[in-house]
Amino acid sequence: MFEFLAQNFAVAGGILAAVPVLLHMLRRTPAVRIPFSLVRFLTPTLPRTTRRSRIENWPLLLLRILAVTLIALAFSRPFQRVTVSRVGDAGIGRRIGVLLDSSASMRRDGLGEALLQKFRELTAELESEDVLSVSVFSDKTNSLLTADEWKQTDQSNRAALLGRVEQQWRPDWSATHLDTALLETAEQVSRERLGNHEGAAVVVVLTDFQEGSRLDGLRSAAWPDGVKLELRMVKPEQKGNRGLSLAEDQKSGRIRVRATASGDAPGTNCTLQPFDAAGKPIGKSLTLDLAPGQRRTVTMPDTADDQPQIAGIELLGDPHPFDNVVDLPVQQPRLRRILHAGSTDPNDEESMRYYLQRVFDGQEAESLELSDLITADGVSVPPPEGSRLTLLTDTLPENLVDPLRRMTEAGGVILAAVRSVEMAESLKRLLPEGLTWTEAEVADYAILTTNDLNSRLLAPFADSRLSDFSSIRFWHYRQLQGLPVNDSVKVLAAFDSGSPAIVEFRTPGDGRIFLMTAGWQPQDSQLALSSRFPPLLLQLVRIAFPGQSTARLHDVGTSLALSGLTSSQQWQLRRPDGTAAADQSSSITAVVLDEPGRWTLSEETQEGTKISSLLVTVAASESRTEPLPEGQLQAMGLAPDVAQVSTDDKSQQPAVNAAELDAQELESQQKYWRYLLLAGMACLLLESLLAAFFEKQQARLA
Repeated sequence: MFEFLAQNFAVAGGILAAVPVLLHMLRRTPAVRIPFSLVRFLTPTLPRTTRRSRIENWPLLLLRILAVTLIALAFSRPFQRVTVSRVGDAGIGRRIGVLLDSSASMRRDGLGEALLQKFRELTAELESEDVLSVSVFSDKTNSLLTADEWKQTDQSNRAALLGRVEQQWRPDWSATHLDTALLETAEQVSRERLGNHEGAAVVVVLTDFQEGSRLDGLRSAAWPDGVKLELRMVKPEQKGNRGLSLAEDQKSGRIRVRATASGDAPGTNCTLQPFDAAGKPIGKSLTLDLAPGQRRTVTMPDTADDQPQIAGIELLGDPHPFDNVVDLPVQQPRLRRILHAGSTDPNDEESMRYYLQRVFDGQEAESLELSDLITADGVSVPPPEGSRLTLLTDTLPENLVDPLRRMTEAGGVILAAVRSVEMAESLKRLLPEGLTWTEAEVADYAILTTNDLNSRLLAPFADSRLSDFSSIRFWHYRQLQGLPVNDSVKVLAAFDSGSPAIVEFRTPGDGRIFLMTAGWQPQDSQLALSSRFPPLLLQLVRIAFPGQSTARLHDVGTSLALSGLTSSQQWQLRRPDGTAAADQSSSITAVVLDEPGRWTLSEETQEGTKISSLLVTVAASESRTEPLPEGQLQAMGLAPDVAQVSTDDKSQQPAVNAAELDAQELESQQKYWRYLLLAGMACLLLESLLAAFFEKQQARLA
């Protein structure tokens, strides 16, 4: 029994086959004219036609009908539907690559059992000559069973291999990178098929095929020829899901909670409940109206002073709890003491201290304290041990020079805003020798024209929208000369006259001294009144207190290089359950944050033990658990005859015992159209020869 890929051509061929018949039937003139001498002088008249017509030259008619029919059938691409059984093909089996989804969304109730059941049904269909490999995938693809292991294992012992796969499969906490897993496995089975395997190649994926699956890689990559994709979907016992993740507010720096609902989630409200370090509910819960498919970011209310601090948030009332808990930063107020030597009056608008106080008091996200080294009575106090940052805004007392030098040798930072030549002279023992200072002559005002935006101090202004300082006017500044030319001295900014405005000096102990040749008080400049001033001071604080953030956000699966994790000589990274993950003696080069929760990094610094949190959460995409439409693979560029999606076991045709090949593959193997086209061309050639022969016969009779 034959079928057609392009049935339209077959129908058109049947219609066109009637055209030669009509042409033969429409001929009404006599076929042959014979002249007679007796009627030569009579007026010629046409013979009277009748309604009855008869067909002449039946061979020509039949050849023309046959030629049109054969050519039309050739274009319709006929094929014969056959069932290919592998029992009779000794030594030829299929190369099957199986992918088992192990992403976080597979932790929903009922999915694990459903996936393993489908895996057992798939392996029960295998023939002895089939070659199987099994891998699991989430954000990475890992092999559980290789094709070599399968081929080298006796058929009677292969059940043990499949049992090992079932025991090793476990869902993890990572995102679903389905595109990477599909392409890697397809390339692998394609290479083995072309290398030493003559059978068909197919990739079978057992997955929930949820909305959060990443598929974009399929658009840009080419799917290997000859490799089919079969996607078997599993469903949870109860649909719908809501989840929590963390997001950082770029403006305030605070970490907020993001709630996500899948498209098939119920339309009822949900509840967010804070809990303390012991896991007990505290404070007021928050009722959240979260519609299906919606995502909302909220800030939890603060707890009362007499209550424990909030350690995390739990979403209540969701049937799938795998993504319902997040840990929050434990607020450990770290008082950063910034020392100041200069005016002590915080209300004097003509002093530089006035503007310092207002910048530091306005930082709610950081606890900053400005402490004076010189009292109101003029008594200077040495900086405390372990001090990191000192700001100099007036002449430096002699007894503070040595303590400040020791601070920079220990890695501390000094910012000196030189308001006079006298102040500059008091700093000579802190700076390289040979520097000379003079009061610059400014005709009207000076501006900054050259800035090293690659420097660490000016890094916040690297954006082209912030890099222009020309609107800030300087009325007075001190001219600095005699700067040494070496790697420890760098001019970060200069005035339009070319004179240095900001200079960085590196000390032997990896400390820094930033020297500004003008002050920021109104008498010297407009710097304190500009929008550039607060970011400049806060960047200085970050340089002096590196790595002091209490929490860092990461998704599950993030890999951290141990070399860049901390600069401390003694440190330890602990998992959420308290067990050690890595320390300074670890032989590994990177650690993978493979589970959600609060990872703790403890470091030994000069200030003592510093403890910071790495808050690891399930990717928000895993909370979008509604299944993708079955045509999504075709939308990504895979042809319908290559990718097939199935959600019902009963509708699955046996893929291994007796595989019924698809129409396009059957037609490409049989290629009957070639023979039909040749037969049609032969009919046309024979028709031309017969037509010429009959023409000669008629001419001879005439």
